[in-house]
Amino acid sequence: MRKIQKIAQLELSLMFFSPSAWIVLVVFFVQTGVTFTDLLYKYETNQQLGRPLQVLTKILFAGEDGILTVAQQYLALYIPLITMGLMTRETHSGSIKLLYSSPVKTSEIIFGKFLAVAVYNLLLALVLVSFIPVAYATIEHVDVWFVLGGVLGVYLLMCAYAAIGLYLSCLTQYAVVAVVSTFAVLAFLNFIGEVGQAYDFVREITYWLSLRNRTDAFVNGLLVSQNVLYFLLVIFLFLTLSIWWLKNQRRSSSLTQKTMRYGLLIVGVLTVGYVSNLPQWNVYVDTTRFKDRTLTPNSQKLIGQFTEPIRITTYVNVIHYSAQYGAPENRIKDLKRFDSYRRFMPNLKMDYVYYYDSIPYMSPKNTIKQMLQKAAKVHKIALEDIKSPEEIRAFVNLKAENNRLVRFIHYKDKTLPLRMFDDIYVYPKEKDISSVLKTLLEQPGKVGVLAANGERSIKQKGDESYQFLLKGLNIRGSLINSGFEVFPINLDRINEIEPLDVLLISDPVKAYNSSQLQKINDYIQKGGNVMFAAEASSSKYLNTILNPLGVQFMQGSLLQESEDFSPDLIQVSFVDSLKTTPFQFYDQAKMVHPKAIGIALSESSEFTYTPITLTNKQTTWVTKQPVDLATQTVVFDSVHQQKIAAPIAVALTRERNKKIQKIVLVGDADFMSNEQVARNSPRHVNILFAQKMFKWFANNRYPVATGRPKSIDNVILVDRDQINGLKIILLGVVPLIIISLQASLLIRRFRK
Repeated sequence: MRKIQKIAQLELSLMFFSPSAWIVLVVFFVQTGVTFTDLLYKYETNQQLGRPLQVLTKILFAGEDGILTVAQQYLALYIPLITMGLMTRETHSGSIKLLYSSPVKTSEIIFGKFLAVAVYNLLLALVLVSFIPVAYATIEHVDVWFVLGGVLGVYLLMCAYAAIGLYLSCLTQYAVVAVVSTFAVLAFLNFIGEVGQAYDFVREITYWLSLRNRTDAFVNGLLVSQNVLYFLLVIFLFLTLSIWWLKNQRRSSSLTQKTMRYGLLIVGVLTVGYVSNLPQWNVYVDTTRFKDRTLTPNSQKLIGQFTEPIRITTYVNVIHYSAQYGAPENRIKDLKRFDSYRRFMPNLKMDYVYYYDSIPYMSPKNTIKQMLQKAAKVHKIALEDIKSPEEIRAFVNLKAENNRLVRFIHYKDKTLPLRMFDDIYVYPKEKDISSVLKTLLEQPGKVGVLAANGERSIKQKGDESYQFLLKGLNIRGSLINSGFEVFPINLDRINEIEPLDVLLISDPVKAYNSSQLQKINDYIQKGGNVMFAAEASSSKYLNTILNPLGVQFMQGSLLQESEDFSPDLIQVSFVDSLKTTPFQFYDQAKMVHPKAIGIALSESSEFTYTPITLTNKQTTWVTKQPVDLATQTVVFDSVHQQKIAAPIAVALTRERNKKIQKIVLVGDADFMSNEQVARNSPRHVNILFAQKMFKWFANNRYPVATGRPKSIDNVILVDRDQINGLKIILLGVVPLIIISLQASLLIRRFRK
């Protein structure tokens, strides 16, 4: 060990008595400093403009532009410059012969030189660590462990690069050849992960060999044993190759011996790497403050209830646009979407089935066979591996899923769909996956939608229907993707109402007859949960049901003064007292109602009333006269009208049959309609309110709660002038100090 240390000390002295090591150190510090201060300046500008900031530690150090992410790009250029002379200097000058004749083992030479570069890499890592105190002074509540975990990943990457550079330095006596060769090998190892991804056997090997993205997990807060072991294996492999190369220069071996020895080394490294990739052997450390890279306790508790393995089958219609996500070339990335679950379910099995079948937007110019030929070629899928429509329909009905990519989760004798979504995220998130998993263990939440007298539909896609929110197949947050079963109910089949979590009665077009009223009243008297939604035209039909409950929809429509919107577009705020209830929202949250009616309360009922939203008393009034806003200009008449703070949404509760009965009234049947789901302006939380409401009815069983604490590193503590001052220090003063230190060392050396 002492010989290794001596060699390392000598190599370090040679490094720091040459300008290259100092130049790399200064340039690396300046580049990371520029990245840090530019990001800080950018987000301080956003803060001044009133834009909310979150997780500033991740923004400054990780993500797409953070200093740890950007540093990885620089290292592939800098480390080869440091390693190019490690052995070329010895072979070019002839000093390698002295080393061979000295009482120093070949392994000690390699380990000593590698140790020198590892120490130098440590200095580069300390450059990154030095930004932690800078961040402490500039942003609130820095997540230190998160940053340190990322620095560890970057340091391991540097050492892997160094081992590769050291080996290539052994192969030649020319430094230029060594550095170019190192660049080439690093480029190869960074991009090999894209090679052969469409082929099952090749995919696993090339992806494992790839250096790209290996440090991303570290930088983004998750230390995984397979990634740590990967870097150690790379270092071990190239150091071993370096030692064997030097030994081969001193003794001769047959080609057979060399082939066997190198073959065993490669096979051994790949075998250990393969085993380390198996989920059951992985160890994880989440370095984030609130364990953001780990499933929430609710999801972990849920997974612990499964007594048998789960299998997920992904059905990919190769002619549908969603096929790209399940194509063989995307298999690794697709599987990684479930890594957080595989961590706790190592026996999770995932299969892929390819098929073709008709899709809604088929081009009349191409037959389905022609589309199949093109798709198979694009996605690199053999035609014999793609099932025909007849074959796929024989064992699964995918027409109900619009013949697009869908997964089915199988557990014991139950099978449920896990869908992809038509939004910017596409993939299901933890809440979506855990909600489906829970319905494999328990009964789903049940929402019955009354379909007796022309109430709002859950099947149609018209503006007034509820199809998107309640039964939207590929809409994130729709009830059927959140653990609920939603179905229409005809009052003639009264037994179907009994097990409901809630009965939805919305905007009937005609009055209920006495038999229907009796059945609804019986359901309510037994303690059934109900949600009523009304328009001015249907309020009288629902008031007949509501009379015994001590609550009524008001007569007349609400109007509201507004400079930007029509008077019948009512914007309402949530009641302040709701901050401790399931209906709590942020302070500026608003519900938006395209036409609404108020709700009148009575104190004589056994129910407890909780107003949820109230109109603004300064701007809202009731009109009982029909108004044609297309031809009339409507203004408030202070003589004949009165402004009011009317509740538009109200919750009623009482104890009934040893449980809490829940009823919600909303004076607007459009608040969760298809049209309202698609509305962007004015900003509203209608859909979030509807989701909270159904979760309340289901006693918070669905969807599974996966919320996390809010980030606390959200404030930048310095202004622009201070950031500019910091930039002068980081980009001017500190580099000058380093350069001065280098100059003093060189002067001392020359004097000696």
